[in-house]
Amino acid sequence: MSDNPTNQSQPEEKKSGKKIILLAIVVIVLLAGAGSGFYFWKSSSTAAAEVSKKKNSRKSEPAEGEEGDAFKNSLPNDEDVKNVVELPAFIVNLADTEQARYLRMTVSLGIDGPEGKEAKPDQLFTTRVRNAMLTVLSDKKSEEILSVEGKAKLRKELLQAAQAASDEPMVHAIYITDFIVQL
Repeated sequence: MSDNPTNQSQPEEKKSGKKIILLAIVVIVLLAGAGSGFYFWKSSSTAAAEVSKKKNSRKSEPAEGEEGDAFKNSLPNDEDVKNVVELPAFIVNLADTEQARYLRMTVSLGIDGPEGKEAKPDQLFTTRVRNAMLTVLSDKKSEEILSVEGKAKLRKELLQAAQAASDEPMVHAIYITDFIVQL
């Protein structure tokens, strides 16, 4: 009586049922992993395409007179710059006649010289350049320098003044790093 064939088939059915359930769980986990991997791969390629699209749209030049043109003109040409020297902040009375207005501005100079070495120009160089720049700044009115175009023009005038003030080291670029006009 103990050798009933129905009793022996139940343990085998339980084992094969557990195997099927285990196999189904493994397949579900693998499919979920593959699906999430595909999702992350697709979203990263989409993000990379958006970054590439933004870079390409920046490269296209705006038409003359557009807003981007003023920004482009405000960037210094700094191909020959090897070192940057930050000058102490300027605090200047502007040439406004109707009201006293002040400018606080910090400028860094892009100079040549050996690459990799920290730029430490002598005090005569710094004094001469600051003097030349103060001459330009004190002749400006607030309305001339508050626009993007005005700042770009000011930067070019400051560069010309700095270059005229000193030959060594050669000043190649002016970076306006702080700019406040008290109105």
